[in-house]
Amino acid sequence: MALACPTCEESAAEYLGMADDGRNMMRCTACGHEWVLGAKPVSPRAVSQTTRSRSTTGSTSKKKAAPARPPTRSSDSVTRSAGRTSGTRGPVAQRERRPLEDVETARARFTATADLVSPERWRVIEGLRREFLADFPHPDEEAGRYRDVYRQAFEPDALPWTTPVALKDFANSKVVARPGNMSRFNDEWRALGNQRAAEAFRGVIEHLLRGEDPPAPEDRLTELITSDDAPAMPGFREAMLTRVLCIVEPERFLPLLVYTSPAGGKREIARQVFGIELPPPETTSQTIGRLAYWSNDLLVELIGNRFVDLDHARQFLWWVKDHPDLT
Repeated sequence: MALACPTCEESAAEYLGMADDGRNMMRCTACGHEWVLGAKPVSPRAVSQTTRSRSTTGSTSKKKAAPARPPTRSSDSVTRSAGRTSGTRGPVAQRERRPLEDVETARARFTATADLVSPERWRVIEGLRREFLADFPHPDEEAGRYRDVYRQAFEPDALPWTTPVALKDFANSKVVARPGNMSRFNDEWRALGNQRAAEAFRGVIEHLLRGEDPPAPEDRLTELITSDDAPAMPGFREAMLTRVLCIVEPERFLPLLVYTSPAGGKREIARQVFGIELPPPETTSQTIGRLAYWSNDLLVELIGNRFVDLDHARQFLWWVKDHPDLT
């Protein structure tokens, strides 16, 4: 069975060679994404010392803990290595030496705006919106109820008590957009076992939603997409991470789960619906987390207040993206 790409999740990985630390360097022939396979090797002693330190200090650094509160990571969890890899492009050593441009400066270079949409295209989109609303005046009610349940489950006081069954069900559910092929995640879950896998899952969500800033939220997303080291979790990639954001902040995030995909990501929607060309990941210095955040913000701005909620807007964008009036 071919290895799945952590970005587009297509089974199209090819072997590029061996990295300096002995791991395999891979490339996806479908989307061009390059990554280093596996966690960076660390000594068992270092893992033991780091996890012990985390377990004794982690809960007191943020806020007062509740009685008998279960930890977000066990002593068996794999720790974050000192040399996190970005998994984007070029040799590992070069990526680690290159400083990351600050978010504000990089955001200013993301120049796609609503002003790029022509008046004629707006006229066509508005006509198609009226047609869509005549047939689909309301969003999926099940999606709203589902969001409410899991938004509460991911709150800081509830997350440690959310059961492994509920977390795994979330990963494999198709409500509020389907995250795609979850075989790698499910393999990792089985390998860890329910309790350790649930702790790793909680660690991902905690870092994504409430991690230290800096790094900025966009860069925490990049870390979780491109690394296998804790707090990241193999198989818990862009689609499911974005789905968590859609659950927790439904007024901010569209349920379009990947930046780019042949089937239709945010980049393809921007082009097909609004006629705006966003940069392909392989030709820009922008990280995948930043592209995911900023393309989402652009699409939300373009949609405006024309729909009941962003899930309703997502249904329209998916319905209209291949409409002949826009080609």
